[in-house]
Amino acid sequence: MPEYRVLRIDEQLYGCEELPAGQPVLCDVTLTDAAGAARILPYPDKELTRLGIDEGDTVCLLPDGTLHKL
Repeated sequence: MPEYRVLRIDEQLYGCEELPAGQPVLCDVTLTDAAGAARILPYPDKELTRLGIDEGDTVCLLPDGTLHKL
């Protein structure tokens, strides 16, 4: 499983529009790999909090698209 460092976590901006009912608040998680390549992954804010994932943490990206804190 590929390992990444969490470089940034930014809450997505919804502007004046409200989030549709039942939709989770998403954050854009910027991940960098060992070679320095970056990718941005939209991820539910509540799930990041539950997993204790913060900027600077090392995570792996599972095949189903979920993050796992190392």
